[in-house]
Amino acid sequence: MLDIKIVGGLVADGVCDKAFRADVGIAGDKIAEIGDLRDTPAAQTIDAAGKIVAPGFIDMHTHSDMSLVYDRKASSKIHDGVTTEVIGNCGIGVAPVRDERRDELIAYLGTRLIGTIPVKLELPWNTMHEYLSVLEKAPPATNVAPLLAQGAVRLAEMGFSSAHPTPEQMARMKAEVQTALDEGCFGLSSGLVYMPGEYSTIDDLSELCRVMAPTGRFYVTHVRSESDDLFAAIDEAIATAQKGGVPLHISHLKLAGASVKGQTARLFERLEKARADGLDLTFDVYPYACGCTSLGACMPPWAFEGGTDKLLERLRDPEIRVRIRHDIENGLPGWQNFARSCETFENITIASAVTEKGQDLLGKTIARVAGEWGVDPYTCMYEILLQEHGRVQILNKMMRDEDVDAIVAHPDSMIGSDGQSLSTEGIMSSGKPHPRAFGTRARVLGRYVREKKLFSVEEAVKKMSSRPAKRLGLRDRGVLKAGNFADVTVFDPETVQDLATFENPKQYSAGFSAVIVNGRPALLNGCETAALSGRVLRAR
Repeated sequence: MLDIKIVGGLVADGVCDKAFRADVGIAGDKIAEIGDLRDTPAAQTIDAAGKIVAPGFIDMHTHSDMSLVYDRKASSKIHDGVTTEVIGNCGIGVAPVRDERRDELIAYLGTRLIGTIPVKLELPWNTMHEYLSVLEKAPPATNVAPLLAQGAVRLAEMGFSSAHPTPEQMARMKAEVQTALDEGCFGLSSGLVYMPGEYSTIDDLSELCRVMAPTGRFYVTHVRSESDDLFAAIDEAIATAQKGGVPLHISHLKLAGASVKGQTARLFERLEKARADGLDLTFDVYPYACGCTSLGACMPPWAFEGGTDKLLERLRDPEIRVRIRHDIENGLPGWQNFARSCETFENITIASAVTEKGQDLLGKTIARVAGEWGVDPYTCMYEILLQEHGRVQILNKMMRDEDVDAIVAHPDSMIGSDGQSLSTEGIMSSGKPHPRAFGTRARVLGRYVREKKLFSVEEAVKKMSSRPAKRLGLRDRGVLKAGNFADVTVFDPETVQDLATFENPKQYSAGFSAVIVNGRPALLNGCETAALSGRVLRAR
């Protein structure tokens, strides 16, 4: 007797190059059988006629570290076919936390991770173990695969100091990495465009990576620049992984800004050379030509030294404002200059604000707000940051569609949203977020598979399931086969569509009829259920 059988669909199992007609039987939290199950009794039958039955999608790059604590339903991801979220990306994490630096981390996360959440942030834990225990005691709808954020490790040890770590500080940070590995973290992430990661060197990062080397777990990085200094930043990431003796995964691979647009062939050649030299190298991408970051990230790194409060203090100084403008207009070696990468302030749009006054800014460009306020765009940025206490998210149009298409279509790419789990209602529905939080997977299936025909639906499934599972080392997820955990997504290839737009982003994807997490439906007939059956996954 099966608990669930999914009948009449075409199975794209994450391995095959051609979907095949079969039924999928589920018993408990595992896939029991795949085949002709018409005569096998089941407590529940899901009709998948005309639909694709696929492994649950693994979002390789998310920032749902706190949103899954505040809203366990993970609605935007469940409606988009996701059953597992990888958190702790870009070196931005909510643990470890030292009591004496808790306020610093909270202020920092307000500018980077939880700027859209309209509540007073609390971090009632110190260690990764304690944080993950919170998720285990109150499970979300999706599984969670944690990375250890190097930025959080450095902040806990050194705050926002730009100094090189002493041997004693490095020893304590390495011990923190080992503790997180013992806890089951899948790898170490860095964000070298963000503080305090920007202060880290190849030597610092490779030293931490060496702790991972015996485990085979990987180093994942938001490289130091995705625009003017992209290729130097790629070389730095490769050198870090090689020196540390670990696999490398590059987050949201892109060509951002006029100086690198159109250079996908050069980019792919550089990655292939590293592979030919023996490096285990992978990457993910989101299917949009527009990114999302914090407005504070547009400020040069020296302005952030000491933390968010120090940044805001500096922004009140007219002489420092002049210096910041000079650095944005002229650039700094090795700095990801987001404002210049966007080429015009018409390409920077306010996505979130925390004050009542700030709600009028949502959906407006910096250029438009500057015009309304009668100030230049630089003064406009400074004043918005001060008004919103640094907690401002922006949408930044930096890429060419053709480059994004080429990276998404690359035979080795994986898909990550770079977005939190959000909702159309409740605490996770504030702001005017990037549509990728709602529609990434549906956009791949609708735009890239059905409309542009850049690759097959079976290839799309691999990009979103088996390929991420292999990178993470998840042997029992990401592929539909007997004995694996029953994470399953059912969608209609003819109607699946992202409905979220930049103008109206808070819209769930269409075309997903069922999403099953550990054997329990989280989405059924296109509607959310009350099941919260996600688990904290741990590397083995």
